[in-house]
Amino acid sequence: MTTLLKSPLPRTSSHPEWSVAHYPAVATTQALAQSRPAWSAIMADEQIAGRGQRERQFVSGVGGLYLTAVLPYSGDPLASRGFALAVGWAVRATLSRAGVVGVRLRWPNDLMVGARKIGGILVEQGERNTLLVGIGLNVTNRPWLADPALSEIAGRLADLPGGAQLPDRADLAMRLLRAIGLAHHLFARKRLAGFVPRLNRSWGRPRRVRLELVPRIGLSEIEGEFLEIGPAGCVVLQMPGGGRINVAEHYINRLREV
Repeated sequence: MTTLLKSPLPRTSSHPEWSVAHYPAVATTQALAQSRPAWSAIMADEQIAGRGQRERQFVSGVGGLYLTAVLPYSGDPLASRGFALAVGWAVRATLSRAGVVGVRLRWPNDLMVGARKIGGILVEQGERNTLLVGIGLNVTNRPWLADPALSEIAGRLADLPGGAQLPDRADLAMRLLRAIGLAHHLFARKRLAGFVPRLNRSWGRPRRVRLELVPRIGLSEIEGEFLEIGPAGCVVLQMPGGGRINVAEHYINRLREV
């Protein structure tokens, strides 16, 4: 059984509302949204086979927020490069406006508090002219009960300052959809370069990271302090010797904080 919800979009959009189907449980919201039209969304109370970037498992028990928004897509992958970061900025801003304190971004698609991950973003193509924006947030759920390996690395919004006063999940989902719609509108005009100043205020303090690199460049990894991203999306590291290096995103398989 599903319920259908409606949400107005920002005034900057030519589309009057989101149409949201809400399910108790799905395999993944991303899969169910695959063939939906733009400005529709799938929300679920639980995902049976939740996944993140590179097909990694995303534990998605009852108490979390699991949402996929379907957006118009031009078909140009270069034009949408970095859009997941813009969505991360929008989600963080929404949580901040709701009173949650301390959320930061981790490149390229994680929402963090301190060293703990509270959520992630997955952007994929849907149909030829749609883009799927998946969001998973730990709200009151405890993912470490399903996977003890997460006990030291996962967190949840309910444990944060302001987290206990969050609106209910349906209300929060509507706020997130409005924010995603706004990010989509702004990104169409500004692209990634226009979002870089906002993003570089969202990382929190500089942290030491290890970049796992693609095999073809002859170097397996680099360690340094993550400072920011550049206008073209490259990751800027402060190296132990004092210099800085720029690493293009297509050379990076994964970023780990160490």
